[in-house]
Amino acid sequence: MAPTLAIETAGIRFPNPFMLSSAPPTTTPEMIGRAFEAGWGGAVIKTLAYDLDLVRNVDPRIHGVHLEGRVIGFSNIELGSNRPVEQWIEDIRSLKSQYPDKVLLASLLHTEGLVREQWIEVAGKCSEAGVDGLELNFSCSHGMAEGGGGAVVGQSPELIRRVLGWVREATGKPVFVKLPAGIENLPQKARAAAEAGASAISAINTLNCLPGVDIYNFTPYPTVAGKGAFGGLSGTAIKPIGLRCVAQIAQQVRIPISGIGGIGTWQDAVEYFLVGATTVQVCSAVMRAGYRIVEDLAEGVLDYMARMGFRRIDDFVGLALKNLVKHNSLSRDYKLVSTVNADTCTRCGLCAIACRDGGYQAIELDENRLPVIDQEKCDGCGLCVQICPVPECMKLEEKKTLGKMEEQR
Repeated sequence: MAPTLAIETAGIRFPNPFMLSSAPPTTTPEMIGRAFEAGWGGAVIKTLAYDLDLVRNVDPRIHGVHLEGRVIGFSNIELGSNRPVEQWIEDIRSLKSQYPDKVLLASLLHTEGLVREQWIEVAGKCSEAGVDGLELNFSCSHGMAEGGGGAVVGQSPELIRRVLGWVREATGKPVFVKLPAGIENLPQKARAAAEAGASAISAINTLNCLPGVDIYNFTPYPTVAGKGAFGGLSGTAIKPIGLRCVAQIAQQVRIPISGIGGIGTWQDAVEYFLVGATTVQVCSAVMRAGYRIVEDLAEGVLDYMARMGFRRIDDFVGLALKNLVKHNSLSRDYKLVSTVNADTCTRCGLCAIACRDGGYQAIELDENRLPVIDQEKCDGCGLCVQICPVPECMKLEEKKTLGKMEEQR
């Protein structure tokens, strides 16, 4: 039987696990509609603001983080939606009427302090309008965080329970709690949300950052009339942190997780599934390449499932967690050494430089600039393998395996 991407999680049936996160790609209902047409299984509306006077955006507010000419992330100082709540209520009704099988979540964030009536009012209106669920933004790292909201709420189990309790007064719909990465004891906050009635955890949001400084004008980026502010970092650069957070949460709670952070390829999505996510949310990759990338995500994951013999996403959710242990539990007897494939080596010498100045001085270049590895000096750290620009040219092998091979020769 052919694999399927459809999944039921957090009490919601998704046609596929690929969602747009609450961000610029979900700014308007027209954009969300086009995303649904392109094949996205769900979308989280850009965070609704109770008072539009408190979400006035500045120009510019997005700055790319580059590596060797390639954008590996974005820093933004953008705030929530500038569309009135009442307008979004009509938009929700329209979107759900046009796309009844797609999943639509509304993202909520306070704008005037923790006001119980505001949370209850907006949550209730969105539920009545037909959203499939709500996502509580307890994780925004800039803007509202400075006023005591966003990530400030996510840092406090007491505040998580309080606000989630208010929302639960207004709706019986599934509620996702979106948590930030940069907080102490993230699993504790996830447990607090689960105990207070959260249906799922979303993780992570952007990371508070400063993407750069103009070294001639001394102004931080993005520069607004000569001034700058700390913003939120997203994209490929934060994927390792997102994976860590999802894995930590999955080890501690038994409710579904929506993984977020640096997902741009089907392999990225699979990694998130393997550490416990049941759905994934995407933003920066869409900002770079458009909604069409969902086709590549879906095709890639389906092909992976067919090759691995998986029928459903649930078949491989969390499979990597059993191999994730504490550092002091890792084997100290497992020893490796580097090897090089002379046929594919380009003689660039990068491995020798890295090993000489950042490793164990185990690599020298011969007269033809071919790396020669001193296996007595090699400590198996793996630096050279990561530095080598040619796939599979340098590898790590067990020392005992190499010894047996040499004896056979």
